[in-house]
Amino acid sequence: MCGICGLYQSDHSVDHALLKAMNNRQRHRGPDDEGYYLSPDHQLGFGFRRLAIIDLSPNGHQPMTNEACAECSRSNESLWIVFNGEIYNYPDLRRELVNAGHEFRSTSDTETVLHGYEEWGVDVVKRLSGMFAFAIWNQNDHTLFMARDRLGIKPLHYYWDGKKFAFASEIKSLLTLNLNTDLDHSAIWDYFTYLYVPTPKTIYKHIRKLPPAHYAIFNGDIKIHEYWDVKNWGTSPLSKGDAADAVRDQLFKSTASHLIADVPVGVLLSGGLDSSAVTAAASNVQRPTSILQSFSIGFDIPEHSELEYAQIVADTFKTTHRTRIVSRQDFSSALDQMIDLYDEPFADGSGLPTLAVSRLAAEYVKVVVAGDGGDETLAGYVRYLKWVEMAQRESGTPSFRKLLYEKILLKTLAPFTGVPKVLGLISAGDIDLRGKRGADRYGALIDPVKVFQKPKLLPDLAREFKDYDDYWYVRKFWRDDLDEVSAMQYVDLKTYLPDDILTKVDRASMAASLEVRVPLLDHAWVELAASLPAEWRFQKSIFRDALVGVLPESILNRSKKGFSAPLLNWQEAQTINGARLGGSALWAWQVYEAWKIKHA
Repeated sequence: MCGICGLYQSDHSVDHALLKAMNNRQRHRGPDDEGYYLSPDHQLGFGFRRLAIIDLSPNGHQPMTNEACAECSRSNESLWIVFNGEIYNYPDLRRELVNAGHEFRSTSDTETVLHGYEEWGVDVVKRLSGMFAFAIWNQNDHTLFMARDRLGIKPLHYYWDGKKFAFASEIKSLLTLNLNTDLDHSAIWDYFTYLYVPTPKTIYKHIRKLPPAHYAIFNGDIKIHEYWDVKNWGTSPLSKGDAADAVRDQLFKSTASHLIADVPVGVLLSGGLDSSAVTAAASNVQRPTSILQSFSIGFDIPEHSELEYAQIVADTFKTTHRTRIVSRQDFSSALDQMIDLYDEPFADGSGLPTLAVSRLAAEYVKVVVAGDGGDETLAGYVRYLKWVEMAQRESGTPSFRKLLYEKILLKTLAPFTGVPKVLGLISAGDIDLRGKRGADRYGALIDPVKVFQKPKLLPDLAREFKDYDDYWYVRKFWRDDLDEVSAMQYVDLKTYLPDDILTKVDRASMAASLEVRVPLLDHAWVELAASLPAEWRFQKSIFRDALVGVLPESILNRSKKGFSAPLLNWQEAQTINGARLGGSALWAWQVYEAWKIKHA
């Protein structure tokens, strides 16, 4: 895991000192080593910060170049790469490339990506299994190739103004340059809909995010292409029993591949179903001579703390378990931390505990696996339950009610959730959901700051966005050809997962110089889960079937508790400009106000 950056200037040379300043702003992403490359004409420069995980020797140093090959078309130092992430199938790819005549200097996955690009061109991204963001400079044709992993686990930001092109893992690196930093007002408006700035936007007009599952080619202009998507929803021919076996096998296979490292690997254990499943799988494939280390965070509000469940899992799998408590006092310093971490308004309240557990784990290991992705791939969010209840109460499609409400909500969920807890999710405050369909309903379901509140909060922008489509990001990915649960999952995989969950985990963990790997977002796992019928995915029904005999019943049958800070307990609701805000909505406003002060 690393931090990468680069700068191209068509009108004058890249200054090494400027490149070093960009690189040092991301030092936390890679405190073990740093490296630089300047092209012969000095129009392009790369910077790299290394967190050494695979091939700890100097041979893993970056920027990295290709090998000499006097007998073929490849030439020495014609290609240069900076790479952030991990490729879990690199040993197989390496063997294939060696058989094709490539010569390797290291045992790093980075060199495999570089030679893969030599051999397969841009299609190399389709062969990679892992998390990544990288850039490759071709000195022969002055072309820059950049790519980001399928689910958006690793970030990549870029800037282009017609003369200067720059990229970096984090926005803070780009802000060391003399850039146009005009604000994107639509990004501010969007932030209060989603709690994050949606891709490809950032808070700055001229800084953009490369979308997940896309690559970009820059050679005087930038062209962006998609290379992967989830297309196989509900197509599996498996019986339910065989599907449960396949889910369990893929869990263990994905987790095993994510443990490849030349340093010890631990696990972030919340006590929920997903992290417990990953812990079970990691314990199963750990080397016999090593003891798996697990890390958990709790809160000073007992009803928000899951430490007792995490301890049950730790005891079951005999991990070396460590915990830490996050308190209201820690919350008081959270605003400054959030601004420093994310470089733009970002208001996921679980960012604070994620940072705390990352700092705890980083005291003992460099790498952990975690359970992120289970809710998106297996329809685990409470809002999906809420949608289904609304479909049951309204005169919706009878087949949809029968499929999801009668078969799943009443029968499958009753043993561990309790129907009385599920019923009554719709409150008087949700009146604006009624009558809405598709993307409009889902947008209204997820937005913490309602459409009617934003003009009060942002009166200076209200006129500019009077007729704005607040739910454009949901609408962009909403698919009417899917059943409604799959449609919600697809939207979340494309939006909330990369822009919120994975952004939170990346920035918080890398601030502690910790690498977090997510087996439940291995693309083979994602494709398997999507292929199963919606009623098996819904509320992780098939996952629970798969984990019978693997996890303790007290974990398998407990109701869901999200990993979030107890914002409602730590602060009272307030009225801001006539809008009543509490919880995540109030936190979003406080983060924005703090960001404005720092930006000014």
